[in-house]
Amino acid sequence: MSDRTPSGIEGLDELMGGGFPTGMNIIISGIPGSGKTTFGIEFLYKGATEYDEPGIFVTLEESPESIMRNMMKIGMNLQNLISKRKILLVDANPIRGETMITDTGKPMGFTEFKAFGLSEIIGQKVREIGAKRIAIDPLTALLMHYKDDFDRRLEIARLLIGISNLNCTTLLATEYHLCELTRQFSVEQSIADGVIFLDMLRTSGGIIRGIQIQKIRGVKHDFDFHLYHITDKGIVIFPKEKIYTPIREGL
Repeated sequence: MSDRTPSGIEGLDELMGGGFPTGMNIIISGIPGSGKTTFGIEFLYKGATEYDEPGIFVTLEESPESIMRNMMKIGMNLQNLISKRKILLVDANPIRGETMITDTGKPMGFTEFKAFGLSEIIGQKVREIGAKRIAIDPLTALLMHYKDDFDRRLEIARLLIGISNLNCTTLLATEYHLCELTRQFSVEQSIADGVIFLDMLRTSGGIIRGIQIQKIRGVKHDFDFHLYHITDKGIVIFPKEKIYTPIREGL
């Protein structure tokens, strides 16, 4: 088995020497509208269509129907891959979607639907199709009802432990808000194996999109901000186009 999992996203693998380390958990952090969902779906889509690696997309917020409609607009026919068991869309919204059944025979409620229930569902789906890739979107929805960093750290650790034995490369999307003018590593970013940041940047030429690999354990990677576009065929990153003065205030 290769020690690298190609992302399939144009220009990204060049920035990290060939792809994600296989089996690692990578945080995709970004502001609203930066393309986090597209990033995760494209990682799975390219895995299924170009590398014969089935994938699981776990949505904790947006409905699967909405995701399929939006991805069709950029040429990703998820329904076709779902019918072939190459991709599964798992609706894990604790109010709307799938739930775990307790040993009493009763469904778990919102409070009980935490890392244990989510990792159990993911493990079941991974085994169903022999998945090699997972994307969870957004992790923020799982953490929003915790009041302090200790509880959030514990919950993230439980989730990562729960999925670490699945031998899958996993992307976990988290929300970053523009009001956080001083960007710092969050609890989930400090625990994960890697962090990729997606941003909307103000430059002398206007508003553009920028991507930065903040960390990937054990991998020599580029640290600069680079230009990226979301096109009608997915995300395109430009490794030779560096952004030197990202300023978000006032966007």
